[in-house]
Formats: sequence, C-alpha cells, structure tokens
Amino acid sequence: MIYTDEKTQILTMKCWHWLILAFLVFFAGCTFPGGKQKTNRIRFTIQNTLAIDRENVPIVMTLDQLRKVSPDFSLNAYSVVTGKQPQEAMIPAQADDLNYDGERDQLVFLLDLEREQTKEISILYDPNVKATFTLDVKKQTRAGIFPELDAVAAVESDLIAYLLKPSGAVVAYGKKREELFGVNIMFQSELENDVPLSPEFRFHFENKNISLSQNPQAIKREVKKPEQRWVIHDLENQEDYFVRKTEEQLNLFKSIGLSLNALLDPENTTMVMLTPLDELIGCGGFALWHRGENELIPLPSDEDYVRILADGGMRSVVQRILPSWYIDGETYHLKSTTFIYGSNLWIEHQIQLDRELPADYAIVAGIPKLGETFGVDEDQGLLWSWGTDPDGTYPLGIALIYSRTQTSSLVDTDASRLSISLNPDSEGRISYRTFAIWEGGINGIETQSEFLQHLQIMITTIKNRPKIKFLPLEEGKK
Repeated sequence: MIYTDEKTQILTMKCWHWLILAFLVFFAGCTFPGGKQKTNRIRFTIQNTLAIDRENVPIVMTLDQLRKVSPDFSLNAYSVVTGKQPQEAMIPAQADDLNYDGERDQLVFLLDLEREQTKEISILYDPNVKATFTLDVKKQTRAGIFPELDAVAAVESDLIAYLLKPSGAVVAYGKKREELFGVNIMFQSELENDVPLSPEFRFHFENKNISLSQNPQAIKREVKKPEQRWVIHDLENQEDYFVRKTEEQLNLFKSIGLSLNALLDPENTTMVMLTPLDELIGCGGFALWHRGENELIPLPSDEDYVRILADGGMRSVVQRILPSWYIDGETYHLKSTTFIYGSNLWIEHQIQLDRELPADYAIVAGIPKLGETFGVDEDQGLLWSWGTDPDGTYPLGIALIYSRTQTSSLVDTDASRLSISLNPDSEGRISYRTFAIWEGGINGIETQSEFLQHLQIMITTIKNRPKIKFLPLEEGKK
C-alpha cells in the first residue's frame, strides 16, 4: 500500500496550506479569481512499468532536460504537484547545483508508484522570479564534514548512515530503533483493516505522551510483512510507527531519524558500526589496484578537498576532488561524488578520472565478507554478503550493484572481502550502488532468502527506471 497522494494532501491541510497557495498564486503565475488565469507549467507522466510496488523512487530531472520542453524554465521558484486540477497535491522536491556553477541544475523528488501505475505530474514555475524560493519539508537526508571522526565526510538517510574515509573506504552505521511500548495482540486486527484506531489503542500512545492525529483520514496502515510487521503512518504529524509481532504482544518502535551527530559521542550513540573502521575498502568503498604487484593502494588525502553539493530533505550529495593524484609518474584528476536519498538504504558512487589509467592500474570497489555466506553474480553485476553485525546480535546483509558494461574482473585483494575492478563508461565515469541492511534497525531483513529476494527486486528496479513522458501544454496555458 502506497500513500504519496494522501501524505501530500494531509500536508496541505497543515499550517503551510496558505503559504503554498500563495506560492502557486504569486510565484507560479496564477492570479486571483477574475484576473487573467495563466500558469507556467510543465506536464508529464511517470509510469511504473513493473508489476511490483515501488516506494520512494528518486526522480531526477535536469535543467537542460526541462528547458527543452519550456525554454524559460527556472528552478528559482517552482512547485511540483501530482494529479489533475483542481485536485492537485503537492510533492516535496528540491533543486541542487551539482556542477557548482552557482545555478541550480537538477530537480529531485521521491515518488511512490503502485504496480504498473502511471501518475501525472506538473511543475509550476515563474521564470521572472530571481530569488530562490523554497518550502521547508521534513528532512530525510543529511551530509556533513566531521574532522573529529577522521573522515572526509558523512552522509545519512533517515534509515542508515555512511562514513567516507580518507583512504576511499566506507563505514556503514545502523540506526537502532527506538522502542516505545507494547500492546496486546488483540489490536492486530486494527493494523490489518482500514478502520479508525480504537480509543483503547490510542490510549497507549497518549499514555506515552505521543500525539496522534485526530483525523481518521490521516492515519494509514501498511503491511510490511503479513502477520508480522506493520507501519502506522500519521500523515498529519509526519511520523511513522513501526509494529513488530512477538508471541506475547505487538511491540511499537520509532526510527531515530537523522542522527549523524551521535557519532561524536561513542559512549552514548544510538548508531551501531556495521563494518570495521580500519578496512581499506569497507562497505562499497574504492581504491587503486596495481595488477602487477597485487597491491591495493588507498587514496591520498594530503591535497584533496571536499564540498557538500546538496544537504536537502530529499537528497544529500558529497563530492571529493583529488586535483593532483600521482600515479606511475603521471598526474591525474579524480572526482568522487556520493549520493544518498531519503527513505532509501543505498548510496551511489560516481567516480570520474580526467583520462585513462595506466595499463597496470585499475579502480577496485568491494564489500566485506560477513562470514561464509556470500556470492558473486557477474551476469547481473552483483556482489553480496550475508551474516550478522560485529556483535553477532542481528542479521546483516551488504551488497554492491554495478553495470555489467563497466566490469573488468574479480580481484583477490584480500580473503576477507569481495572486490571487482571497474572500467569507466563512455563518459569516463564509474558508477555503482552499495548498501547495508540491518535487522537491528527499522527496515531490516531476517533471513538470507529474504535478502536475496530484496536484491533481485533492487536489480530489477535499477534496470527498469520509471518512464517519463512529457505532455502537450493545455489549451490557454503557457
């Protein structure tokens, strides 16, 4: 069950309803009744071609792409909505300057799509507004620089965090779920049926000083695992409550949310290190490999610099640049960009060199072996490992997904990791995704078979991105 439209509709009933309305009237070119009705908008559809539900799918559109449709398009003042007038609902979105030239060049938002569903989207904008106009939404990602952690930077979504080390390694951190209270199993029927929550169930929230929306339409339930796991969505207060069933009762939890600062207090942190700090590659990091000497070479860190390209509600982006990387007597320019998206577990790495490496060298990426259970699928571009966290408490799965067109070969860098050398694509870029999924957090997985099924779904969705089709302008509209 997917609730994007309902979330945004409830959001507009909140305090910023009039702010958004003012935005659509003033900034998007609408006028008050009786005036000239004129709206600058770009219309398109987004289609899920798969027979599976897809949640929090990142939709990324470039400024150049949108200006091909409307040459005067601007990301200074815009609003993204779904549906048709007058029942349009707002979708939280952000615009980022990823090429660092002072102009926002990408628009990004997250979209839920049911199986084979098509949604109509519009971007309302005003090309005459020079100042940037943004609306605050619940922040789901963060990026930061933390010298105290001996790290280049750190990125997180509301589900997981990753520490980017100077060597090129990545350390994954799980987020402990916050236990709220337990209730009798008798309330299970209220999680499985679309009925208002009973006063008896609500009492348990009130007893813990947790405020639930009084609007029945704002409380939605989602089955995560039949008979075992559910989510209660409070759309009005923008809060989610996770329910897990044991033999005795239903236990309710809450995500700890964004919490990078907790890493600065190791004795009291709510974060759990999932991969070692001293590993040369870690959870999806990368390094230089010398084929002839079978040597893994960490990235240098004496002359690099880092910039936060985005620190937004939907997406955060960190970029590291090595302007003078000396390899075999030659100087290379390396740019490494790391993306993370809200309510997603994975990060994407994009690595770009200004020219081809010498024949004896390659870029190698990898993941740790968590135990005796791991695998490589070169046909699908997949490395995976299954085991438990370092304390042996909860199941843990780690994977790396790459394009088959970029693969070179498996590399035996160390018996404790899976590594593969990757070749740049036609644009000189290496890109891949990596993630850790931890049962001690909110969106964990209990068994290896569930983990492998999850990987197959991820690979399928990566290969079959939602289709975007631009629509003609409506008559009388600009």
